Amino acid sequence: MKDGLLLVTGGAGFLGSHFVRRALRSPDRTVVNVDALTYAGDLRRLVDVEKQGGYRFIGADITRAEEIEALAREHRPDAIVHFAAESHVTRSESKPETFFKTNVEGTRALLEAALSCGARRFVHISTDEVYGPILQGAFREQDKLPGVGSASSPYAQSKALADDLARSYSDRLEVVVVRPTNAFGPWQYPEKAFPRWVTRAIRGEPILVWGDGLYIRQWLYAEDLADAVLLLLDEGAAGETYNAGPVHEPEITNLSLARWIVSYLGLDPSVIEMTGYDRPDHDRRYAVDSGKLRALGWQPGEVWSQFAATADWYRRHSSWWESLIGEAESIYADSTIK
Repeated sequence: MKDGLLLVTGGAGFLGSHFVRRALRSPDRTVVNVDALTYAGDLRRLVDVEKQGGYRFIGADITRAEEIEALAREHRPDAIVHFAAESHVTRSESKPETFFKTNVEGTRALLEAALSCGARRFVHISTDEVYGPILQGAFREQDKLPGVGSASSPYAQSKALADDLARSYSDRLEVVVVRPTNAFGPWQYPEKAFPRWVTRAIRGEPILVWGDGLYIRQWLYAEDLADAVLLLLDEGAAGETYNAGPVHEPEITNLSLARWIVSYLGLDPSVIEMTGYDRPDHDRRYAVDSGKLRALGWQPGEVWSQFAATADWYRRHSSWWESLIGEAESIYADSTIK
């Protein structure tokens, strides 16, 4: 779908903004960015494209079904790409109802709006956390259990239900579901692990690592995910689900990543602090097999150079993130437990 109109939800968010920018590289494509601008939404992420002729921003909440249907009917998008979500595990533990409302009911409203306006394709951005943890091997797309399954946090459970909901519309829409792994990159809100550690290190504060630090994630660069979503928008099979994640050899533990940050920024290893706090029910390891997506030609970049580019970006853009630190840090118990 190299031309036509895309309605992108959550396009002012971290991942959505990378996709919007990538999608607008096609001069024949129009992007309508719909975002409620919660704490995680920030139009500064898109200041470089805001005056492009093919771009328009609309402030709207996806949980307001009538408003979203009217908006979709007005613009008649060829496809809807659904990034909008409440996405932070720690926040979901204190406000689960918000996560279920946005992630499940908001998705339902969008699917109904897609049917109402005649959109051809609906790309739903899910997460690898819908599978739950896995100690060995990697999940394939068919391994997701029905409903919440093995998903542990309220965030993961709400996304698991939304994932099922999106796929249930496959008999009426060209639904494609994408399950990305742990994302990072420029413009990520500093509540997430990588930007939190980098910005703390830049400010001369300890890098706080939970538990024994041996938790494992697949680290996916935001631009690589944007490329995957754009590829699936054009070439993904209707009704299919695709994992999106790199393979790290050796696998990357939280502690090894913290140590890399310290080394890259030229700091003393003593800035790493193993806190007495460990998030309850912290999943030990996530891993997915992305062979299905790779078969379409997708290939992620080299993660360590991407980590370096991201750390450099945060060093150059303190004017963006400095004002966000107080709110981002306020959700963490390890900020006060030593």
